[in-house]
Order: sequence, then C-alpha cells, then structure tokens
Amino acid sequence: MKARSTSAIICCILSVASNSCVPTEETPTDARRADAVSEPSERGDTGPRSDGGDGAVINPFDARRECESNAECAGQPTVPVCDPVRGRCVACTPSMDRCDPADHCDPATFRCAPGCRADEGCAGATPRCDTALRRCVECTRTDQCPGGASCAGGRCMMVSCPMGRADCNRNAADGCEADLATDPMNCGACATMPAEQCNTRDDNCNGRCDDVGGCRIGVHRSSGVEHFYTTNRMEAGCCGFTVESENFFYLYGAMVPGTAPLYRCYSPSQGRHLLTPDAACEGFNREGIIGYIGTSSACGATPLYRLHNPTNRDNFYTTSAAERDNAVMMYGYQARELAGYVWTTPQG
Repeated sequence: MKARSTSAIICCILSVASNSCVPTEETPTDARRADAVSEPSERGDTGPRSDGGDGAVINPFDARRECESNAECAGQPTVPVCDPVRGRCVACTPSMDRCDPADHCDPATFRCAPGCRADEGCAGATPRCDTALRRCVECTRTDQCPGGASCAGGRCMMVSCPMGRADCNRNAADGCEADLATDPMNCGACATMPAEQCNTRDDNCNGRCDDVGGCRIGVHRSSGVEHFYTTNRMEAGCCGFTVESENFFYLYGAMVPGTAPLYRCYSPSQGRHLLTPDAACEGFNREGIIGYIGTSSACGATPLYRLHNPTNRDNFYTTSAAERDNAVMMYGYQARELAGYVWTTPQG
C-alpha cells in the first residue's frame, strides 16, 4: 500500500466531520519528469530534448555539427564546402560558389542549379551573364555594345548613328551597318531604292552617276582651217572639216545642278569658232548653247583644257593633259583658263 503524503493527512483531520476529504496519492517526482519529456512522435520534434538543469531546452543537433570550416569537408567531393551556419557539408554556398559557370549556387538548397554565375557560362549571341537574373544576355553594360548603341534589358539597342549611316537591319550587333550613300537597298534611307535621275548625282547608290540614257550629249571634234566642235555628226564632217573624234566629250543636254551653259560663238572677221561659258561670247557672235558644262569635277567630270594659237587664231579644246602640253611645246599654242568640266562617257 502506497504511503500518503503529509498534505493529504492534514486535509483529512480538518475535514473529518464533513467527510469531504478524499485522500489522493502524490504523483512521484520521477513520473512528473517523465511526463514533461514526451516522446518525439508525440511532440512532432525531430529528436529528443533534455533539460539542461536551468529549465533551458537544448537541441542535441548542436552537438552533432559536421564542420566548422571547408577543410573539414575537403574529403567529400560532392559536398566540399562547409555551411558554417548549419554546420553541414554542402555542394556550395553563395559566398563559395564552386558550380560550373553555366550554373549557380541556389541559396535555398545549397546545391548547383541551372542559371549562369559568370560570363564563362555564356556564348554565342548572348556572351554575358546577368548575375541578378541568372541568364545569358547580349550585354550588361553599354560599353559592351557597338558605337551608337546602349544596353537595355540585356540587349544592345541603337541610339544614334553617324550621318550617312543607319541601323537598317535593327541588329545592334553589327552597329550602323548601312552606308546610305552606297547601299542600293538602303539608298538615302533604310529600305529605300530610288530611281536614277539626270542630276549629276548617284541617286540609286550603285556607284555610278546618272547611269540612264539621255542625260548627256556627245560633242564631236573636227579639224580643217580650225578645230571645230559640234553635237551634230553631219555638221562635224561638212564643209571642209574632217571628223577627228566622235563623241570626243559629253555635255548635259539640259541644265542640272552643278552645270552652266557652254556657248558656241563665231567671229566672221576671224573665221573662227569659240566655246566659252561667257554669255557675252568674249566679243564673238553667239551662235547658241552647245550644251551644259560642269562647274566642278562632280559625277566623274574631267577638266576641259582650253588653248589658243595666236598665229593661226585657232581655239583648241582637249580633255588630255598630255595633248595640251604637246600643243604648247610643239605647235605654239598658249594654255588659257579651263573652259569647265566635261564627261568622257554618256552615263555613269
């Protein structure tokens, strides 16, 4: 029979008359302690707990730490890094990311996960690693883009191009790839293919100027009592003249930018002709405009040298510097100012 506690006996003495005292058994101290520490399965804990003597609960996990430094995990190839917070050997930590460049250390699992951690993990059109998004991109900074482009959202985007160039293919990788002066598919502007016109310019960007028929007319050179120049083939071989060269040079048939009228003039007293851009014909009688001469070397024009022989009063014109020099040295001609600029082909 179990012994009763002192408190139970006193209760009975004071309450004997009323018969209200029902003696109880004192629960053993050891039993109370057993109740205080329940089985793990009843608490839902991962392991048993123990009383440290001052009422604090200690998790025995602390006593089973695997590591304090990487050296303690060095012998484990798959988990060579120490997580100092949990004391576990793991595959990686964010500060010790030993994953392949194409992967990165997942801070939640301490394992290597897909997604780049360095540029070495990227290639091709996306050679840079955006470490914030863990993805390969075209750029992460503007200085990684071609001139005139800036980096936005991982892509090089063209901002501006130098005058005369454009980013017609919308690909910043090759920059301002189109030369608007030489690209027939992007002539003057992207996706523009204008037709050629008679205007001393290369309108269709094919490298040839006014390469259409009808812009220029040929001037024939004849000789007789004088050197004679005309656009009429029959006139060139008429009336004592012999044709030296058909289409010796070309003039424009109408005034276009960069040209001026070239007048053919005649002096009855001298019986000589003159070609000049002077509308007053330098004192000769004006016969008319033979064509329109260039005022510069635009569109491939070449100088038309002018010479005069004071002995026979011949006015001589040539596109050849060698012929000019020979006429001066051998035949008594004197070089004068240029008549202007002419063309040696009917187009282009």
